Amino acid sequence: MCKISKMLELIAESHRIVAFTGAGVSTDSGIPDVDGILSILNRDSDYHGDAYNLVSQRFARSEPATFYRIYRKTFFHPDARPNSCHHFLVDLEKAGKLAGVVTMNIDYLHQKAGSRQVCEYWGDMRKNRCVNCNRLYDWSLLENQNIPKCRICGGLIIPDFVYRDLRTYPNEVANGEKMIESADLLLILGTRRQASSFPSAIKKIVVSESASPEDGVLTINQNINDLFIDLSEKYHALY
Repeated sequence: MCKISKMLELIAESHRIVAFTGAGVSTDSGIPDVDGILSILNRDSDYHGDAYNLVSQRFARSEPATFYRIYRKTFFHPDARPNSCHHFLVDLEKAGKLAGVVTMNIDYLHQKAGSRQVCEYWGDMRKNRCVNCNRLYDWSLLENQNIPKCRICGGLIIPDFVYRDLRTYPNEVANGEKMIESADLLLILGTRRQASSFPSAIKKIVVSESASPEDGVLTINQNINDLFIDLSEKYHALY
């Protein structure tokens, strides 16, 4: 049996599927993954830090012009559109088979596609905060101002995940872990996190171009967007 057929079989027999998604899910939507971000940074002769320095509050506050110039090339893509993977997960949710999505991404593409149950470990790029008065702003201000400033106090506005120095949201993580623990099938998509780091009793499918095989796990090394185009066609032909 080919791997796509096996994946379809596992999806068909499951009733509480959870998707755990990483950056590889969104690369075909034009959003770079870690390797892509590092490539952008290495080509930027005016930036001398690493990827972690870029998303630190200290750097954003001390060099806001440089921060926003690079942020708009790496993380901030408000016009990005969902791809076949995002849309297929919505189809599974509408069919009552997908319990939800747990994502490490900040791109908001799952919600753009129509997913309703999404746990975002680092939040998303819609949420931005004034470093002085803590007032929250959506992403529209970032689109319209080169270096966005607070309308109330004039303070610098930065993405909330940068303000938090990339700390996760505890409630989102707790809800995501509960969702995963209740799953009867876990789709691990576009992330380098090992399947073995999740509860062993749950059936798992890993889709990633760079994933290594693990015992008892269906591993598919293929471009995610291409796979889900094919998978969606076969799924809708059957169900």
